[in-house]
Amino acid sequence: MLRVSELRGIAREICAEYGTMCYGDRDPDEIVLFGFTWVENFYYVDPVECSKDLECIETVFNMYSTVLRLALEGKYVVNNDRELLEEAVKRLLTLSKR
Repeated sequence: MLRVSELRGIAREICAEYGTMCYGDRDPDEIVLFGFTWVENFYYVDPVECSKDLECIETVFNMYSTVLRLALEGKYVVNNDRELLEEAVKRLLTLSKR
Protein backbone atom coordinates (compact mmCIF):
# COMPACT_ATOMS: atom_id res chain seq x y z
CA MET A 1 0.00 0.00 0.00
CA LEU A 2 1.28 3.45 -0.95
CA ARG A 3 2.25 5.52 2.04
CA VAL A 4 1.65 9.22 2.43
CA SER A 5 5.41 9.66 2.84
CA GLU A 6 5.81 8.37 -0.72
CA LEU A 7 3.17 10.82 -1.92
CA ARG A 8 5.08 13.62 -0.19
CA GLY A 9 8.19 12.67 -2.19
CA ILE A 10 6.22 12.78 -5.44
CA ALA A 11 4.66 16.08 -4.37
CA ARG A 12 8.13 17.60 -3.80
CA GLU A 13 9.04 16.75 -7.38
CA ILE A 14 5.76 18.16 -8.73
CA CYS A 15 6.22 21.27 -6.59
CA ALA A 16 9.74 21.83 -7.91
CA GLU A 17 8.65 21.42 -11.51
CA TYR A 18 5.19 23.04 -11.57
CA GLY A 19 4.97 25.16 -8.42
CA THR A 20 1.93 23.31 -7.10
CA MET A 21 1.25 20.46 -4.67
CA CYS A 22 3.83 22.03 -2.36
CA TYR A 23 3.47 20.61 1.14
CA GLY A 24 5.56 21.37 4.17
CA ASP A 25 6.92 18.64 6.39
CA ARG A 26 4.53 19.79 9.11
CA ASP A 27 1.41 19.64 6.92
CA PRO A 28 -0.86 16.82 8.07
CA ASP A 29 -1.14 13.68 5.98
CA GLU A 30 -4.79 14.55 5.39
CA ILE A 31 -3.76 17.65 3.43
CA VAL A 32 -1.52 15.57 1.18
CA LEU A 33 -4.34 13.08 0.56
CA PHE A 34 -6.71 15.99 -0.04
CA GLY A 35 -4.46 17.30 -2.83
CA PHE A 36 -3.65 13.99 -4.49
CA THR A 37 -7.23 12.77 -4.53
CA TRP A 38 -8.34 16.09 -6.00
CA VAL A 39 -5.79 15.99 -8.84
CA GLU A 40 -6.57 12.33 -9.44
CA ASN A 41 -10.13 13.35 -10.40
CA PHE A 42 -8.69 14.91 -13.51
CA TYR A 43 -6.63 12.00 -14.82
CA TYR A 44 -9.35 11.34 -17.36
CA VAL A 45 -11.56 14.44 -17.08
CA ASP A 46 -10.55 17.72 -18.71
CA PRO A 47 -10.98 20.34 -15.97
CA VAL A 48 -11.43 23.17 -18.49
CA GLU A 49 -14.29 21.40 -20.26
CA CYS A 50 -15.75 20.18 -16.98
CA SER A 51 -15.75 23.71 -15.55
CA LYS A 52 -18.22 24.69 -18.29
CA ASP A 53 -20.74 22.00 -17.31
CA LEU A 54 -22.55 22.16 -13.98
CA GLU A 55 -23.41 18.45 -14.09
CA CYS A 56 -19.75 17.56 -14.62
CA ILE A 57 -18.69 19.77 -11.72
CA GLU A 58 -21.30 18.19 -9.47
CA THR A 59 -20.21 14.68 -10.50
CA VAL A 60 -16.54 15.46 -9.84
CA PHE A 61 -17.30 16.90 -6.39
CA ASN A 62 -19.47 13.93 -5.45
CA MET A 63 -16.83 11.48 -6.63
CA TYR A 64 -14.10 13.44 -4.88
CA SER A 65 -15.90 13.50 -1.54
CA THR A 66 -16.33 9.73 -1.67
CA VAL A 67 -12.73 9.04 -2.71
CA LEU A 68 -11.27 11.42 -0.12
CA ARG A 69 -13.34 9.85 2.66
CA LEU A 70 -12.18 6.37 1.64
CA ALA A 71 -8.55 7.53 1.41
CA LEU A 72 -8.74 9.05 4.88
CA GLU A 73 -10.19 5.78 6.20
CA GLY A 74 -7.31 3.85 4.59
CA LYS A 75 -9.68 2.09 2.19
CA TYR A 76 -8.44 3.76 -0.98
CA VAL A 77 -4.98 4.03 -2.49
CA VAL A 78 -4.13 7.00 -4.69
CA ASN A 79 -3.09 6.15 -8.24
CA ASN A 80 0.34 7.74 -8.33
CA ASP A 81 1.01 7.15 -12.03
CA ARG A 82 3.51 9.92 -12.68
CA GLU A 83 2.46 10.56 -16.28
CA LEU A 84 -1.24 10.83 -15.41
CA LEU A 85 -0.43 13.00 -12.41
CA GLU A 86 1.70 15.45 -14.38
CA GLU A 87 -0.82 15.74 -17.20
CA ALA A 88 -3.65 16.39 -14.73
CA VAL A 89 -1.56 19.02 -12.92
CA LYS A 90 -0.78 20.77 -16.21
CA ARG A 91 -4.46 20.79 -17.20
CA LEU A 92 -5.54 22.08 -13.79
CA LEU A 93 -2.95 24.84 -13.96
CA THR A 94 -4.47 26.07 -17.23
CA LEU A 95 -7.59 26.99 -15.23
CA SER A 96 -5.61 29.57 -13.27
CA LYS A 97 -4.48 31.23 -16.51
CA ARG A 98 -8.03 31.88 -17.68
